[in-house]
Amino acid sequence: MNKKFTNLKHSYESFVSQGLQCSRAYFIAKLSTMILLVSIGATQAAVTNIPQPPRTITGKITDETGGPLPGVSIKLKGTTAAAITNNNGSFSIQIPESTQDGILVFSFVGYKVQELPIPASSVLNVKMVPDSKNLNELVVIGYGTQKRGDISSAISSVNKEKMDKIPTANLSTALQGQAPGVVATPGNFKPGSGASIRIRGSRSLSATNDPLFVVDGVPVSYSIDDINPLDIESIDILKDASATAIYGSRGANGVIQIVTKKGKAGKVTIDYSASTSVEEILRKLDVFDGPEYAQFKRDAYIGGKAYNTGLSNTSTAQRYFPDAATDYKLFSADANMLSKVLAGYTFTKYDPANNIFDVLTRPTTAEEKTLLTSLGYPVLDNVAVYDPSKVSTFDWQKEGLRKGTTQSHNLSVTAGSEKFSDAFSLGYFNQKGIIPGQDYTRYSVSNSASFRPAAFLNIGGNLTYTNAIQNAGTDVYGGASFQLPLAQPYDANGTFILNPGNDANIINPLNDENSMLNERKISHFLGNVFASLNLYKGLNFKSTFGADVYDSRNGIFNGSISSSRQGNPASASYATNSNLSWTLQNQLSYALKLGQKHDISIIAVQELVKNRSDTTNASATGLSYESQKWYSLQNNVTGVVTYAGSFSQNQLASFLGRVTYSYNGRYVLTIAERYDGSSVLSAENQGKSFPSGSVAWRLDQEDFIKKFTFIDQLKLRGGVGAVGNSGIRPYLTNGTLGITYYNFGSTPAKGYAPNGLPLPQLAWEKTVTKNLGLDFSVFKGKVTGSVDVYESNTNVIQPQKLPDASGYSNITVNLGEVRNRGVEIALSTENYNKNGFKWTTDFVFSKNKEAITKLDGSGNNNITSGWFIGQPVRSYYDYQAQGIFQNSDAQPGGILYEYYWKKAGNRTNTALQPGRIRVQDTNADTVITEADKVVLGSPNPDWTGSINTTFSYKGFELSAFLYISHGGLVRDPRPSLVGRFQYLDVNYWTPTNPSNEYPQPNLTSDIPLYWQASGFRDASFARIRSILLSYRLPASFLEKIKLRNLTISLNALNPFLFSKYKTYDPETVAYLSSYPSSSTNTPVPTSYSYRSLVFGLKAGF
Repeated sequence: MNKKFTNLKHSYESFVSQGLQCSRAYFIAKLSTMILLVSIGATQAAVTNIPQPPRTITGKITDETGGPLPGVSIKLKGTTAAAITNNNGSFSIQIPESTQDGILVFSFVGYKVQELPIPASSVLNVKMVPDSKNLNELVVIGYGTQKRGDISSAISSVNKEKMDKIPTANLSTALQGQAPGVVATPGNFKPGSGASIRIRGSRSLSATNDPLFVVDGVPVSYSIDDINPLDIESIDILKDASATAIYGSRGANGVIQIVTKKGKAGKVTIDYSASTSVEEILRKLDVFDGPEYAQFKRDAYIGGKAYNTGLSNTSTAQRYFPDAATDYKLFSADANMLSKVLAGYTFTKYDPANNIFDVLTRPTTAEEKTLLTSLGYPVLDNVAVYDPSKVSTFDWQKEGLRKGTTQSHNLSVTAGSEKFSDAFSLGYFNQKGIIPGQDYTRYSVSNSASFRPAAFLNIGGNLTYTNAIQNAGTDVYGGASFQLPLAQPYDANGTFILNPGNDANIINPLNDENSMLNERKISHFLGNVFASLNLYKGLNFKSTFGADVYDSRNGIFNGSISSSRQGNPASASYATNSNLSWTLQNQLSYALKLGQKHDISIIAVQELVKNRSDTTNASATGLSYESQKWYSLQNNVTGVVTYAGSFSQNQLASFLGRVTYSYNGRYVLTIAERYDGSSVLSAENQGKSFPSGSVAWRLDQEDFIKKFTFIDQLKLRGGVGAVGNSGIRPYLTNGTLGITYYNFGSTPAKGYAPNGLPLPQLAWEKTVTKNLGLDFSVFKGKVTGSVDVYESNTNVIQPQKLPDASGYSNITVNLGEVRNRGVEIALSTENYNKNGFKWTTDFVFSKNKEAITKLDGSGNNNITSGWFIGQPVRSYYDYQAQGIFQNSDAQPGGILYEYYWKKAGNRTNTALQPGRIRVQDTNADTVITEADKVVLGSPNPDWTGSINTTFSYKGFELSAFLYISHGGLVRDPRPSLVGRFQYLDVNYWTPTNPSNEYPQPNLTSDIPLYWQASGFRDASFARIRSILLSYRLPASFLEKIKLRNLTISLNALNPFLFSKYKTYDPETVAYLSSYPSSSTNTPVPTSYSYRSLVFGLKAGF
């Protein structure tokens, strides 16, 4: 079987490649030309062939409340005559003379289809009736569409109209909270950045966990976020294997089906939308101000027993309360800081040259003397009077932020007739981020055209092109928030200070906006052409060729005065990435109806996919002229120049089939199978079949259910299927070579040697999913929804450690297993609908339990990789904090005294003292080591949900969208109080403030491995993503100004965040498996969430 398949694949590919040996430019030019010719030719044909009927029927269509219903389709049965209602519900349709006694068919999503005879008069008004069952709505599935009533697998449709109410730069971010089982987590909040999408959890340890995106029937190989979201017509998400198995080796992580906007029969329509917004950071850091930082630094020296004029822990002249002479020593490195700190004292005599620091004093209280005695400090009769309100603060955070803005403009034109349809759009989007130096600009154009020159033939194509520039800059705000509030960024002459506070370890970031550049230019073409041929009644053949062309250029520059180079010569790098993917599909479908009760549909598809990637990069240090940035790095460079590059390609050949049988619209059976052959695997494992099956039972059609009159629709469905994941590196199975150095005699030489073993046994990752679902509609459509429960099991690819004697570190094998179990609920309610006032609510709930069930074919954990049996793919494995050691713990009966100090050496261990973090001694040996680490949790939420509620009255609409993520852990980038940097204004431990969360400040990290134990926080949050108020002008007024639609809106995006975690927005903190054990300057997010106020305008002509 494999040999035959391989020969067939090679022969077929040879045939295709001979006909398609062309460049990237050829693909773009050819597809664009074909689509343009279709548009022009079809337009000419439409213009010259439209008949001129002698009679016209006009009228108005209203909804159940009497309001106008735009977008209703009107067709003359048995002919190609058609029309669509405008904004005020009016229509006009021309009736050929030969069909004066015909039937007019009125249809609209969510309403029952009505068939009415042509009236004797020329006016016909129709009131549409809601269809609570909505079973005839078409849903996009793999390689086709299907009526919602016939669907037997787990597919969620996104309400595109409601999703568009939350304007975003890209699709992935917009999907958050829109469908059950779909978790969209922003990678960062930089302008133009998207989100990470997971459908029903993660399955793979080594391959990709990203879903497959399919646009207009063609799989997308590269970024989906370059597509303008406003060009999208519908989104359907395929979640279980019975739905995704038709995509075989690429369907393991779910499939997101996207259909772009198409032209419709009727008059030419023009739509324009625009929006502008202002943005500000959602949550600024609550850091120490000037006087608080001064006391924090004193407390750090007190914690290290070094707050004295010698700044030494060996001195006997320790001080606990502010002391002018000690502060002079402590802050004397920087004149600005020193003057600010000393401003809190009232000096009677100040002569630093002679060590004279006489200040106003006050008597020491009895309580203070008792405290000094208990701490072993010298007991003083008087202490300095210190007024912290006189100490000024420089607001570094303000300097690292700016007001962000966005602008968006979109123009679309649609047209159509009985033979031709076309949709064309232009888009512009610009975002200036809240951090200086970060912005994003995108230009987009799309066109979708189809032409039916004959009743049996339809040809057309879809084109999307995007050109974008993203300036990612650097994290000026993050660097600024670390700066000392007593220091200044500029001196008295306005000169930039590279090291504020005169500290070589602290770099001024405020110049990074202009001295650290990170520019990425993107060119993305996505398109396809197709021809569809009706061979016989119910028998159709369709051939589609699609291309996905993605090019990027990334230049990075670090100037000499940047925080990266710190006065050293400038450096730069330049990388290019060229990618091409093309797909050829040949599809044969047959729909057959036997009698009145039996419906059968059959589809067979042959598909060939080829991907190619070519990257190059260069880097250099010591640029003689900084103005050259990353260009011509081979010239004018005094340092080292390095070059590198890579090339890879892979291909996939597939055959698939699906059969759907429906009996009387009551019972539905679907069986599918796909056979894939992938070049990334060895010959022994290239081919694999992926079968699936699902059933649906329309319970509402049964007599024993019909007696429950409140039930409109009740459908039970279940499915099982297998899908694969071949998302591994090309050439991995062949073994790899690497550069090695050796001595040839006495001469150093360079050569190549194997650095990776061949992997002929490596096979597909295979996921088997079982799904049971229930769809329902009750109370005449007032409540609709669905419930799904599922389980998926994946045999995953993972690295396995090899013995050192083998000469290799590890080998990649199929020995792991991951399981996902979960439940999903979607619910929509119509709470009120009377007298023009309507209130609706949508609820979405998802809970997924992800767990590794096997590693290395055994039950052992892989601590090195952070994988643990029974835990999610991403877990936190670290020390367990149990609070702070208190003074009472050092007394007889306390844990320090009774448990730790009884072991030799522990009593003097600075980590085992009051004020230090108490860490769980897991193995009970009184010594904290790596063996005491435990699995603390995962960044994955326990469940996610959303609530979208909408109120409408006549032309007004008010809606709010709430997104909730409950459970999971976030590792705080600033968990402890060590080192010289600025920190959050936290309630830390002191002898007079026995906090149990944050330890006593200290000079150094004297607990080098487990101080990070205090860094874990509950990641739960609730975010109001949108509060929208809009007004649509009445139809009577629009008719006067010749407009079809005019809507204005005001939208508050991301206005509120509710979370116990007070440092950052939980979604901005990326998963960090561990801290650098020696670092006290822990990493921070590189982007920060923001709130926006958006003004929008939509006009239709």
